[in-house]
Amino acid sequence: MAFYRDRQLTHLTSSISVFAITIGLVVGQSATQKSLAQTSTTPAPSGVTSINGAGGGSINTLFVGTGTTSPYAPQGSWFNTYGVGNPTTLNPPGPVNPLVTFRYAAINSSVGVTAFFTQTPPPATGATINPPVSFADTDDPITGTEKLSTGSNTGTPIQVPVITYGVALAYNPTGLNVTGGIKLSRATYLGIFNGTITNWNDAKIKADNGGRVISAVSKPIVVVRRSDNSANTFTLSSNLKAAFGATWNRGVGEISIAQAGGISNPLPANTVVWPANFQFASGSKGVATKIKTTAGAIGYVDNSTRLANSLQAAVLQNKAGTYNPISPTSIRNAFVGATDQDASPRRIKLVVTDPTAANAYPLVSASYLLFYDKYANVKVANGIKGFIGWALGTTAADNIATARGYAPLPAAIKTLSKGVVNTYVNDALNP
Repeated sequence: MAFYRDRQLTHLTSSISVFAITIGLVVGQSATQKSLAQTSTTPAPSGVTSINGAGGGSINTLFVGTGTTSPYAPQGSWFNTYGVGNPTTLNPPGPVNPLVTFRYAAINSSVGVTAFFTQTPPPATGATINPPVSFADTDDPITGTEKLSTGSNTGTPIQVPVITYGVALAYNPTGLNVTGGIKLSRATYLGIFNGTITNWNDAKIKADNGGRVISAVSKPIVVVRRSDNSANTFTLSSNLKAAFGATWNRGVGEISIAQAGGISNPLPANTVVWPANFQFASGSKGVATKIKTTAGAIGYVDNSTRLANSLQAAVLQNKAGTYNPISPTSIRNAFVGATDQDASPRRIKLVVTDPTAANAYPLVSASYLLFYDKYANVKVANGIKGFIGWALGTTAADNIATARGYAPLPAAIKTLSKGVVNTYVNDALNP
């Protein structure tokens, strides 16, 4: 069972099972990521409680890290700073809490949400976690009033944002004049992803860059999009829908979950129908790799993946008409004044599809953690509360996030998230 967010153009893609999606994403991960995932089934050290989760890959560099060097290395990431590292050599001096360890499989948001609601770990494809599933991460907030009535963890799901991030339009500069970077107006990046602007020598791109010629000869734009269910697709398409309405006619989808028999079932999302000539890859890592190896390519990846792969990013025009490069500062500026859009006291939802601030980056999203109301093991509940208090309440956690290309939540939203977790995450059902 899968929770569909953005179903793609081909019948092949839309019929991919959770198992196949998972295989594709694991193949696209770096050796270090796969190693971490494969060792996440090892027993926790004696006296240490394991808190296991799965979900989106856009948060992976923050939770467990990628590669071997700072700032993307596993050592010093959020989970390996707060809890006992897996292995312990991944801990910096510490850990903050020696009584817990966090194990995370960066599969994809929809698979992580499925694992959470079914309380069943993801398929055994090299990125598995041991039961019980303690949390999930999703970059696309859930909706509805579903409850969990099966398994050892029960109650109404808790959802809180923990970090914000930007989706970069990353490109391969081979054969292009990129001195000073490349600017893209709203109308131009709409045209690129609609398939109506197809060459780097297009007059609109030249105009965006003050008359500077990006390509003096014909140079086709090779667009790389996601082939799997992707919150990055949701972020990009939501922005284009908010900015251009019916002019963006390729669709936008969102996770929606219905309750049936104690286990949630997926409701189909709308379809993003890409031009047939677009190239595609699975996972942010897969998109980044294809961009790096394709001259004149452009595609969308989260900012942390972009930085980890040393990709250049276009400077985008926002709603106010100004151009801002993607950075933790411009991402944070997009969320200034953002408020909770979910009526449930157990869930927080941030909706920033087309930020209005002049200093804001336009393609932004938040990443959410899902928790249970009642945990069978009070040590897990207490470990979660401690982690959220640290992640959303310390300068050290903010510095780790910023170094990896993310932007901390606004202070008011941090306070809300901590309050929801402290109120509702427990070893007893809450009213």
